[in-house]
Amino acid sequence: MPIHKKTALSKAEGCVAKKAPPLRYRPEFCERLLAFFDVPAFRVTEVMKRDGSVSLVETAAELPTFAAFAKSLGTTCAVLDEWEKKHPAFREAAQKARDLQSNILIQNSLRGNYSASFAVFTAKNLLGWRDGKDDPSSAGPLVVRWEDK
Repeated sequence: MPIHKKTALSKAEGCVAKKAPPLRYRPEFCERLLAFFDVPAFRVTEVMKRDGSVSLVETAAELPTFAAFAKSLGTTCAVLDEWEKKHPAFREAAQKARDLQSNILIQNSLRGNYSASFAVFTAKNLLGWRDGKDDPSSAGPLVVRWEDK
């Protein structure tokens, strides 16, 4: 019986992980960020049909995200945000990455590889795009006239 208690205790102790210090910024992360986001928007492959004819199939690339990049480094988006605030080179690389991300989204949306609702939602939430109608300042001033007849 004591063996089970000790085993249970050692397993419980093993679950308590020491908090690792946050990943420290290194200049080479700028290049890694750009390489992560600089992928072809789609690929075209030939598929042989049963009748012997060849068909071209277009497959969208997985949309690169900052969350996926952070995961690849073993860190979080919050850490990447801090690096953007503190390191001008990383801030510039992040903006270039957003431009690459935007291009992938646009190319796949125009080609029908992403659904329209996904593309609109993603562009608004990930890239900060908006409709003109979403911006109250784009509408003219509201004028109300009260006339007695």
